[in-house]
Amino acid sequence: MIPCKIPGRSIGVFNATLHVFSIGVRLLGYRARIALALKGIQYEPVNVVGGRGSDDLKKQEYLDLNPSAVVPTLVDGDSVLTQSIPIMEYLEETYPETPILPADAAGRARVRAIAQVMVSDTHPLRTARVVEFIYETLGLEKEDLDQWLKHWNERGFGAVEWMLADGRIPGDFCHGNEPTMANICLVAQIFVAEKFGADLSGLANVNRIHGASGLPRHSPRQTAGQPGPSKIRIFHPAS
Repeated sequence: MIPCKIPGRSIGVFNATLHVFSIGVRLLGYRARIALALKGIQYEPVNVVGGRGSDDLKKQEYLDLNPSAVVPTLVDGDSVLTQSIPIMEYLEETYPETPILPADAAGRARVRAIAQVMVSDTHPLRTARVVEFIYETLGLEKEDLDQWLKHWNERGFGAVEWMLADGRIPGDFCHGNEPTMANICLVAQIFVAEKFGADLSGLANVNRIHGASGLPRHSPRQTAGQPGPSKIRIFHPAS
């Protein structure tokens, strides 16, 4: 049993098996919550405040779980996992029903490659802490910052479009006719790209596949699965 109490908040010590710390409109938490929803794993949302003014992520009780002070964090018994991709891999291995990775090695590698273009090549360049440093510390004007975000989103999606256009694995989703980890990363990244004005209109395959996902283009807190009993807890912002 791991104590998960955040100062000033009645979060307490959890006896249930699995807990996930997330912030509702943060991209990383969105991925974990979509994976949970696709697999039909019930969870219990709990509010966490992240950002300026009040930041639970920087309090010692959370840093003891995740010294990077980011989300998501998954706690399962005595195990603590961080980063959205390892968490999704963990859920795939421990909850194999409704798989989010293909059965064959080549297929799994392709899905992971598409996901990593968004997770490793695109997303790190527009995280909140990077944007705040560029804007507040380096003094970049808002117009320049917006151009920075737009540029890297469009470049990342250009690579994804090329990978989806190869035609080797046809279907309604990134790899065949079932949603995978690649689709989870795609829908989450599209939400952010459109928020910052990236032009995705010329990406035929990206838009076709995203349309087939059934996940609308709006706030992730509205699309990431249903709360349930305390088997899993997900931490969200209070506002």
